[in-house]
Amino acid sequence: MRVLSIDLDYIMSPVIELYNEVGYQADPIARWKNLFDNTAFKESHFYIDQGNLIYCYDLFLEAIKNCSSVSFGYEHDSILKVIANEKNLEIINIDHHDDMFHGYHSYNQSLSDDEILELEYKDLSNGCVPNEGNWGAWLHANGKLKSFTWIGNTTSRNKDRSDYITKNLMGKKYRATTRDDFYIFDKKFDHVFVCCSPQYLPKNHWHYFTMFILAYEVFSKKQVNLESLNKKYFVEKIHENVTDEIFQSLL
Repeated sequence: MRVLSIDLDYIMSPVIELYNEVGYQADPIARWKNLFDNTAFKESHFYIDQGNLIYCYDLFLEAIKNCSSVSFGYEHDSILKVIANEKNLEIINIDHHDDMFHGYHSYNQSLSDDEILELEYKDLSNGCVPNEGNWGAWLHANGKLKSFTWIGNTTSRNKDRSDYITKNLMGKKYRATTRDDFYIFDKKFDHVFVCCSPQYLPKNHWHYFTMFILAYEVFSKKQVNLESLNKKYFVEKIHENVTDEIFQSLL
């Protein structure tokens, strides 16, 4: 199954690392309000890479010409609602982040960088529910990946761990590259996914997500179910596991 996945935080290449971990809040609207109202950041500081936007939009329009399976989400783990049960996945992920590791063990300062990644991969291999930052490694840990190509930005700090992923986990199955170094000749995909990533795409650019949805609706003559955007795989799966644990004796 060939999958094209586009995360719109990719268009923030020039500035995203300036605010990537600043003022995080679970509510993205509250986060951006706080950054705009209570810090030196202004909307004008968050400018996009127009070339990246055109690249994503052009590829998306080409891909949906030959693909009837298209979905959208706010966060990247929503893609798993479609592909979690598939195998032999060939994924092209256009994204500022590699989505192989979240790095949630980095709070433990006694661990080396490699140990942080090793521990997270062990979690994913032992039933840990994947999130928006590590769904790629979860697919690999569960034997679902044929290949994973990350088309990222040269500004992404995740580039630093690409060698680790290749040497210690995935070998030739994994490729970290850029749009300048990797041309997608075959634009036929079995599924196309686009996510907004409202934590990383500033609020003044959320309309670009709307642009992709409207283009799909015009082309396909289908309407996107906006309620489906509200569902996050990570949260739903965790709650599903809790339900199973509580009520398994009754089922």
